[in-house]
Amino acid sequence: MLKLPLVSFVVTSFNYEKFIQKTLESIIYQTYENFEIIIVDDCSQDKSVEICEKFIACNQDKRITLIKHEENKGQLAAMLTGLKAANGQFVSFIDSDDILLPDYAKAHIKVHMVTSVAFTSSLIAEIDEDDSIHTIYSVASPQKQKHFNIKNLDELFKFDVDHPDFKILKAHFGGWFWSPNSSAMFRKSSIELLLNYKNTAKWKICPDKFMFNFAHLMGGSAIIYEPLTAHRRHRDNAGNSSYICGNIKYNNDSVTFTNIINNINVRPETLKFIFENRKDFVKLYGKKNTVNLFLTVLFSYLYLLKQFISRSGT
Repeated sequence: MLKLPLVSFVVTSFNYEKFIQKTLESIIYQTYENFEIIIVDDCSQDKSVEICEKFIACNQDKRITLIKHEENKGQLAAMLTGLKAANGQFVSFIDSDDILLPDYAKAHIKVHMVTSVAFTSSLIAEIDEDDSIHTIYSVASPQKQKHFNIKNLDELFKFDVDHPDFKILKAHFGGWFWSPNSSAMFRKSSIELLLNYKNTAKWKICPDKFMFNFAHLMGGSAIIYEPLTAHRRHRDNAGNSSYICGNIKYNNDSVTFTNIINNINVRPETLKFIFENRKDFVKLYGKKNTVNLFLTVLFSYLYLLKQFISRSGT
């Protein structure tokens, strides 16, 4: 008898004792029931591990695994540790300060079942340290229209989960066209080759730039035009821009620098990874397709050049 696929929620944890309990609760309250949780703690120095262990003890009817790094390796390394342990056909990497809406998994799976994309990314709402909603129209999400229609306040997150609004994305390699990390669900098969990636230290912060672009290169992506994740803005996270600044997303100097470095790294790191693991790529995708993947990344430099010329001329 056919059955629905298993979803693996990989929760990457580092010093978020204040938030991780709520993150885990939002996962176990999903309306989609076939899932497992893999918590990867990246050598937290606060009470995060203690909270996770207590949570597991109180939810023994759920499939929850805790993996502890003996040293801090950064977020991408934690994500790959979770990916290696994941049993699901689909994987979501969840930041331990975010909250998932109850229909998160169901909506993602719905879209995956009618497409063949490598991953889906939803819109996000923005919340603060105290769970207060600041907007469901986040400038960190690729909005379908300039403004949402007005909703009743008790219906902000209501949508037709059986028919979520989505679009297959056409995008150049190396850009950013999605919502932040927790918004996405991947086909595990599309990103498993990343288990061979060694330079995780380059992506200790904001690894979604690399992960999303790689997955999109391998199999494309889709945007779900529903806010399925509550993305927390606070002083300690990488996206710590102020909550609402008109229609502009501001970053402090540290985050701006990280984004610049990630933008510089994503192309050469992907080219290097494909070249060094070309035998594995050829085995899975054939010589012609492996060459096409390499050329797609290489030619994306032309897109950067066109952007630079266009901006220089204005």
